[in-house]
Amino acid sequence: MAQPIRKTIQDTHPDLIKEPDEYTLIVDGNSLLFSCFADTKMNSDGVHYGAVFQFLLQLRMQFMKKDFDYVYVFFDNEFSGWLRWNLYKPYKGNRDKHYEDYAVSDYMKQCNANIRAMQTYLFNKQKKKREEEGKPVIARKKNATEEFIDANFDRERDILCRYFNELYIRWYIDEVVEGDDLIAYYCKNKKPNEKIVIVTGDMDLSQLLADDICIYDLKQKKYITKWNYPSYYGIVHENIMVKKVFCGDVSDNISNINGLSEAKFFEIMPEVRQRKVTIEEVKDRVKNLIDERIKNKKKPYKVYENILNGVANKEYDGDFYEINKKIIDLSEPLLTDEAKEEMDAMRYAPMDPEDRSFSNLYKLINEDKIEEIMGETKFAAFFNIFKRLEAKELKRYKENC
Repeated sequence: MAQPIRKTIQDTHPDLIKEPDEYTLIVDGNSLLFSCFADTKMNSDGVHYGAVFQFLLQLRMQFMKKDFDYVYVFFDNEFSGWLRWNLYKPYKGNRDKHYEDYAVSDYMKQCNANIRAMQTYLFNKQKKKREEEGKPVIARKKNATEEFIDANFDRERDILCRYFNELYIRWYIDEVVEGDDLIAYYCKNKKPNEKIVIVTGDMDLSQLLADDICIYDLKQKKYITKWNYPSYYGIVHENIMVKKVFCGDVSDNISNINGLSEAKFFEIMPEVRQRKVTIEEVKDRVKNLIDERIKNKKKPYKVYENILNGVANKEYDGDFYEINKKIIDLSEPLLTDEAKEEMDAMRYAPMDPEDRSFSNLYKLINEDKIEEIMGETKFAAFFNIFKRLEAKELKRYKENC
């Protein structure tokens, strides 16, 4: 059993005092909320609240597993990703993003919207013609599920944020900064005694894994740590950024080296499965492979030359490796100064209990008629476990204010 340190020693050697561990839950709001739209529940007015209910249910499940000291939810906004778009214009160009509309006049926004409407009209006209001629149509139209999420996402997100205020859950949305960067900034500036669980289905955040940071993977329904990550994903987490720099990311429309597949990347640098490697180490390996082929009087593979010269399959306004590292590497998150100030002001700050209560939450739940879709688990039983977080925040407020 650990022996208590005498007060005289504590006073003269404060460095011997170990702060007790604190536990923080960080939620990738967009990732979780998108997954929650699988729940189709509606209230008696025919209004969809399934995503709100499922989001709260997922939080409740985490609370049942751990008694958290702090809870944060970070969301993306309409123009989140604008900082990356400024570095690389094709960024998320496959997601119907319109970063060019940020910080322009309402008149220009309307002009851009009119142009897009005309483009859609022309595409639909061309599509109909090609279908009649039996020719393939390249562009993909959103399906009914995607359109439903687009129509309801912001409304249900805003409802959740109202509930978070009553539940002592901190949340933040920035105009241009992505949720991933807010999470990365928090983790980079956490307390030494703080242990973090990140809830997400976006495994880009696995870059943040550490001895005291783990991820609850919404897709696999498992806790991912720096130790078990390789068994699930076949690579050590320190190399996620390096692999994506070379191989790109289809979901974010980030280009790869022209002609380089993930299989070829692993063939060139199999060490990425066992230990940390660097971008320069991969390029050095390729240079050696080229020299070896020349020595054996063989022509170097074109993909090797592309790797050395940073030749991508999309146009880059600058050095391929420098740009890809900036937009992928979460060890250097992309934030505005204003976002950093907001984050620093919010982290660990006591939450004022005035106008914040479970009575208020109950009124909101009743107004939205969400208790109707909770099944047998009614308000008191469902939210009782959230009271532990309230108690911690109230104690913190009394001690500091």
